[in-house]
Amino acid sequence: MVLNSEIRLERPEDSVAILRMDNGENRFTPEMNARVNQLLDQVEADDGIGSLVLTGTGKYFSNGFDIEALTTLGDMTMQFVGETEKIWARLLGAPYTVVTALNGHAFGAGAMLSLAGDLRIGRTERGFWCLPEADLGMPFSPGMVALFADVLGRQSAARLMVTAERLGPPQQMAAGVVHQLAPIEELTGVAIGVARAAAARRGTNLERIKGLLHADAISLAGLV
Repeated sequence: MVLNSEIRLERPEDSVAILRMDNGENRFTPEMNARVNQLLDQVEADDGIGSLVLTGTGKYFSNGFDIEALTTLGDMTMQFVGETEKIWARLLGAPYTVVTALNGHAFGAGAMLSLAGDLRIGRTERGFWCLPEADLGMPFSPGMVALFADVLGRQSAARLMVTAERLGPPQQMAAGVVHQLAPIEELTGVAIGVARAAAARRGTNLERIKGLLHADAISLAGLV
């Protein structure tokens, strides 16, 4: 069970909030999904929050789905996967700017979550980003494919999907996974600065722009 304190909302500035995942490998479980959605409800209800920083703590941004959860949910497994997709679809269509700050490894569903950032920042020195499904014998859903194509472009997405390549920081920049890199000790501060600069854009116009930009990924999320 994910405790509330392990996934929390911080408010370093009036216009910026940080959704911080602090639960080890930050793997997706039904409990984690419920907590993230609860915090996103708070962000959505607070018009003073112009931008949201999404990050982890320690070695992992997110290591993807909790395998035990996947194997024990039985007939509910696909519903769980679909509900997880809807989290990043919710961020893609949010009326505020989302900044994802990759403090560490991002694999599978964690890598997908990282792409929900309108602006994405990685570490300079370490941390792998990977879509390992081809090596694991796991399929991608239509919503996942649309997410990769929307954010990375079809050519880059196709290569990463079929090769399961692990991207270090320079390769993440080259593939468009992140827009800039920062040392780990500066990562949160850089992310807050980027978020602050974008905070005034919150509103229906930004929501409309993001909704059009990511229409396929948003509409296909949850169709697993």
